[in-house]
Amino acid sequence: MRCSLNILDIIMNILSIVYGIIASLSLRGRKMNLGLNDIINIVIGVVFIGLSIPLFFRWKKLNGKVIIADQQWSTMRILFLVVGVLSVLSMFTQGASMSMFDIFRLTGTIIAVSVYMVVRDGVGEDGLVTGGKMIPWSEVRAYDYEKRKNVIAVFFTVESQNEKKPDDYRSKELDFSLQDEEQLKRFLETNLGRKYTRMKKNSK
Repeated sequence: MRCSLNILDIIMNILSIVYGIIASLSLRGRKMNLGLNDIINIVIGVVFIGLSIPLFFRWKKLNGKVIIADQQWSTMRILFLVVGVLSVLSMFTQGASMSMFDIFRLTGTIIAVSVYMVVRDGVGEDGLVTGGKMIPWSEVRAYDYEKRKNVIAVFFTVESQNEKKPDDYRSKELDFSLQDEEQLKRFLETNLGRKYTRMKKNSK
């Protein structure tokens, strides 16, 4: 399953330092009278704020460059939206009992969810936007598309970014709304017409 904005890679990189943060806070927490719940709130807040920073700069860099955006409600977007809604609801359920660490966690979560929701993959004049990165059309070797029940899926074969493995091509899949089908086909024909190749795709 395609993961927009390489979000899982970003999360894993951030979580790689979480253990150290928890250990450090646990030691200091004894001196500051921090409970386990406070420490968890701090860690979650730091993770989500750390996640939102690269997402924000990617959005700022690519804002306006996507002409045809991908399908808004992917699985990952729905998951993030649910996290955001639950965070907002927790503000009402906790009410006056919320600590400043609860507020820190909720603020970090809401910021990260908001930034993620406005960052979109898609195609533009300069290339393919996926994972918060612009891939120039010159680096796309081939493409194909498949019409499904609710979306039109477009498959791209992209040049390797590893100089030591020039033949290590990457595959990207973007799902677009059926309403954009004709415009999308014309756009791909204009920018990648000679690179259209029938590809073997896994049925869904």
